[in-house]
This record gives sequence, structure tokens and C-alpha cells, in this order.
Amino acid sequence: MISNLPLLISAFTLGLLGSAHCIGMCGGITSALSLSIPKETRMPSLLLMSGYHWGRISSYAVAGFVLGAAGWFLGDSSATLKMSLRFIAGGMLVAMGLYLSGLWRGLTRLEKAGSLLWRYIQPVANRLLPIRSLPRAMAVGALWGWLPCGLVYSTLIWSASQGEPQLSALLMLCFGLGTTPAVLLTGLFSKQLNVFIQSQCTRNIAAAMMVAFGLWTMPGPHTSVIMHLLHHH
Repeated sequence: MISNLPLLISAFTLGLLGSAHCIGMCGGITSALSLSIPKETRMPSLLLMSGYHWGRISSYAVAGFVLGAAGWFLGDSSATLKMSLRFIAGGMLVAMGLYLSGLWRGLTRLEKAGSLLWRYIQPVANRLLPIRSLPRAMAVGALWGWLPCGLVYSTLIWSASQGEPQLSALLMLCFGLGTTPAVLLTGLFSKQLNVFIQSQCTRNIAAAMMVAFGLWTMPGPHTSVIMHLLHHH
């Protein structure tokens, strides 16, 4: 667990600082779900919305485990493929760093592929509305977790390239937890958090960390130089 701590922190940071994108995509959905809760429902709205987000995060973890198992199978079958997975992991981190900085938005192109699957999932999720119970809230969240999102897809590819199903699921869990505060919280604190997240300085620092960690993930002599610089700072 300790050896994977940098990976887990990276996943949480990516979710937290990438949640500005999540607010644009999921914020409206969260508001709509909140309004769909009948007034006569005895269960507090906050508890139901928390259940929704736990369902959403669980769907990330399940997807991470499934794709992580595929990555483990491919990496275990060939040393060349295993090395290729490390390059893919590093490349996705670099791409996500560029995404956070705003220098490159190519990751959003992944959303087009996911929209094909989403056409079949969305009607099922809509039939579960309005939300009247915690199990239904979690079920709706689990389905809405498959909403097409380039940031989620790229994180999935990165987590799957680790070649360990359990680690891939844990990385997606941390990523999901990182996206939750800005989407779930309301009021003044949420506004302050969003200002911090969307600050270009904050995003640039996080992007630089992601790019550096991505380059370090890729095999090569440059890793020792990057580790020396990180240790020095």
C-alpha cells in the first residue's frame, strides 16, 4: 500500500483538480437528481445524494477492476506488452497533465466512443427516477457513472495499465473520491473550493506534477533524474 501511495495521491489529485470539468458535466445532473427527490420522502436529501455519489464511485471502481484484469492478463502474457503498458500509463498521465493545464483537450475525444454505450444506459437510469430510497439512489449513481467523460476514460486507461486489478480499482476509487467534494458540496465553501480548483496557478502546478510523474512512470534513464529533482524540491 505504501509503495502505491504516489499513485493513489495522483488519482485523488486528478479527480479533485479535474472536477472543474465534472461540475460542467455532472453538476446539472446532480441538481436535477436533487430536484427529483419528492418532498414527502422521509430520508434526508443529503443522504440520498451521498448514496448517488457512492454508486457513481463504485461504478468507477468496478470498471477499473475489469479493465485492470485485462491489463494484468496482457502484461502477464508478454514482457514486451508489460513494458508497453508502462509507457501507456506514463503517456496517459502526461496527457492528463496537459488536459488540466488547458494546453490540450484531446482527451475529450474519448467521450464520442462512450456516447454509443450511454444511449442504452441513460433510459434505464431515467426509469429509476424519482429517487425515493437509498438503494435506488445508489443504483442511479452506478448507472450515471457511465456518463461519457474523457477524464474518466483516460483515468481508466491509466489505471488499467498498472497491470493489477485490485490496484486499478483502488485508483479509480481514489479518483472518484477526488471528484466528489466540488460536485456534492453546496454553499459558500463549495464556491471557495471551485475557485481554488479552477485557479490557473493550481491547475498548472498539478499539471506539472502529473507530467513529471508520467515521465517517471515510463522506463528509461530519465527516471533517476526526475526522482532526484522531486526529492530535492
